[in-house]
Amino acid sequence: MKNPWLSRTTLSRWLAAALVVPSLAFAQMPESGATKVDYQLSYRSALSGYEAYKEQPVQSWREANDKVGEIGGWRAYAKEMRQTAPEASQSQPAQGHGAHGGGKQ
Repeated sequence: MKNPWLSRTTLSRWLAAALVVPSLAFAQMPESGATKVDYQLSYRSALSGYEAYKEQPVQSWREANDKVGEIGGWRAYAKEMRQTAPEASQSQPAQGHGAHGGGKQ
């Protein structure tokens, strides 16, 4: 018993109609429904602020070490970093996750 609705030619016609009909509906839409937006486009290159490499004068490593020693060594740099860190973040304990791993550190 053959069903004429399941034949290959009938199915291919229905498939073609199913693909064509939606595109016809979009082609007949009035233009008044489409809102036109005027975009102000601008372009800024990511490389606009690029500074080319400039070779710096090299000083003797002995002079560099002597200068660091005069300043106070690595401790002076560490002290400088502590002074520039915000005081508010150090005075307040961390909220929420402070109890993980044994509490306060």
